[in-house]
Amino acid sequence: MVVSKGYPVLIDEKKGDAADRVELKRLVAFVGMAMGMFLAVLNIQIVGSSFDEIKGGLAAGPEEVSWVLTSALIAEVIMIPMAGWLSRLMSTRWLFTICTLAFGAASIGCAQATSIEEMIVFRSLQGLMGGGLAPMIFAAIYASYPKHYQNYLLAIVSLLGTSAMALGPSLGGWISEEASWPWLFYFSVPFALISAALVFFCVDLDEPNWSIFKDVDLLGIALMATCFISLLVVLEEGRRQDWFRSEMVILLSIMSLIAGILFVWRELACKNPLIDLRVFGNINFSFGSFYLAVFGAGMFVPLYLLPLFLSRILGLNTWQIGSMLVVLGLTMMVCTFFMPWIMRTFSLRNVAIVGFSLMALGTWYQAQLNFDTGFFELLWPQVLRGIATQMCFLSMVGLAVGSLPERQVKAGTALFQLSMRLGGAICVAIANNYLFVRTRHHYQVMRESIVAGDPTTQETLGVLESAGSAILGESPSATIASIQRYALLGEREAMILAFNEITTVVAICLALSLIFLPLVKKVGRE
Repeated sequence: MVVSKGYPVLIDEKKGDAADRVELKRLVAFVGMAMGMFLAVLNIQIVGSSFDEIKGGLAAGPEEVSWVLTSALIAEVIMIPMAGWLSRLMSTRWLFTICTLAFGAASIGCAQATSIEEMIVFRSLQGLMGGGLAPMIFAAIYASYPKHYQNYLLAIVSLLGTSAMALGPSLGGWISEEASWPWLFYFSVPFALISAALVFFCVDLDEPNWSIFKDVDLLGIALMATCFISLLVVLEEGRRQDWFRSEMVILLSIMSLIAGILFVWRELACKNPLIDLRVFGNINFSFGSFYLAVFGAGMFVPLYLLPLFLSRILGLNTWQIGSMLVVLGLTMMVCTFFMPWIMRTFSLRNVAIVGFSLMALGTWYQAQLNFDTGFFELLWPQVLRGIATQMCFLSMVGLAVGSLPERQVKAGTALFQLSMRLGGAICVAIANNYLFVRTRHHYQVMRESIVAGDPTTQETLGVLESAGSAILGESPSATIASIQRYALLGEREAMILAFNEITTVVAICLALSLIFLPLVKKVGRE
């Protein structure tokens, strides 16, 4: 360690030149930005297991309380693609600081909300401010840190981002049980203040360029917001409104499609576009964005389904669910130390091929759920998926952004974040719908087997009736109780079949996606 410009500097001992040194100030800046990004991702998901507590506290209905999560997701998706333009306008330092402070203020507003309407407003603000943080930290890594350190920093960011997604619902459930639901939001305020302070005093990547404000693409913003809001509302409300049998769903779908087409036309024709869609002319960036969307689906759909299975089928509480899922986070943490070496040693394309193969294999193993599933049955699927998560994400980021010229990095980091978020959000919504549809289908098949007098069914009913008779005696009540018990078992079995079917489909899609990976070009020295 030496001193440069008054700040301690870390120097790569192998190379030792100025290009490979990192001021301690910049490492502190990275800590501040990583903390802000982690809070933003965590707070989107943290309410997922605490809907009942929030619903009771705000006297909201079950359909209303789901918007506590959806409103934040919609706002986040709108903000992510705007982050690149806003950081050019205000600078990374000012935008990150403002977003983090506003995020903390919105968290206080959420905690003190007295109605569901207030909660939705503050959650929207939370999502809007949080959506700008992740793209900025990726852009900062590529713009401000030597290549020797980039893989380490990207591995840490990947670990934090995915762990926040994985642990958010379990942590939220634990906080709600041990304290109360307002602390889901209060706990993040001091960390938001620390993050804002570190970024404000340590980040000096670029300068504001207020001159571009006069050319702001207001039409592009309006079209983008219309497209994403309509799409996500359709995904949220579609099943409740019976999908395309609803005029509202049809209208919003048409609005989303038209607005999306006009938005693409506008951004390609505009002299100063809000989002530089020309980055998709880079073949590696296009493939990288596609595979990040596939990764978003492959990562988050099973991650959404597994806690539901553990809660609804096995009856575990949030603390027990968290202890079952911790293997995923621990595996990713261990991989963080090895990924930089792997990224330097092997072709990024080959790392991606191995990563998506392991993701498909781990997801396939996870599709073997049953009543006896426990910690050890989920151990290896999570280990495989944890290793795959780091390999898939880091290789795709390297292939996508690593091939872009510096002037397009900010736009590129925002767009690949958007690809991953939309891929995950759309596929989770589809999976949630098909979980309901396939559960109903399998239950109907079982119900018909009872009517048809299936021998196995009759034998099971006889066993249940005998057990009921031992308690209630020989009476009609014992027969009724046996039928009710069988119906309950049928519902659970139907849901297990649906869980496994959807997870299997995800595994197959991940495996099929490998077909296109050889088309990705090698980057740089590869």
